[in-house]
Amino acid sequence: MKTLTQFRTATLIGLLLLTNEAMAQKSIPTTHTIFMTAVELKGATTIEKLVPPSVNPKDLSKGYDYKPPAQADKNDPKKWEVSSYRFDPGFVTVIQGDTVKLTVFIVNGDEHVVRIADPDGRDAITVTKWNRGREYNVSFVAKKLGSYQLICSAHAPTMTTTILVLPRK
Repeated sequence: MKTLTQFRTATLIGLLLLTNEAMAQKSIPTTHTIFMTAVELKGATTIEKLVPPSVNPKDLSKGYDYKPPAQADKNDPKKWEVSSYRFDPGFVTVIQGDTVKLTVFIVNGDEHVVRIADPDGRDAITVTKWNRGREYNVSFVAKKLGSYQLICSAHAPTMTTTILVLPRK
């Protein structure tokens, strides 16, 4: 049998949960400022340590690059290198109706042609060019449920961020 204190505690917890649920259903849209970086990840080794890939990574994705032995480093003809472009973070979650403000700094890659596609594939921002060493700010309201995609057309699919929009309760 529960004591009066246990009953009151359980009742209070229940009321708090109901209040939280009611507040969540009436929550006010907010602005999310997300700081991102456009980077190129590189890895190198030599043919003495590892045989180069049999398939050129460039043939697998526009976001990959490959420099074979003798091209990766003129001073070390046995060295080879692979790289991949990406946005970091690669995944973000927001609530429907929220404003998403991206502040993106471009570290690698001289030029990126980017767009944000809404869940229907339509542009949420105008297609634009971003260049190395610069910061860009774009924003949109996440009106539709589903996945918005920040995409660099030159380096997709590796250089993509998914912005998942969940329903507002």
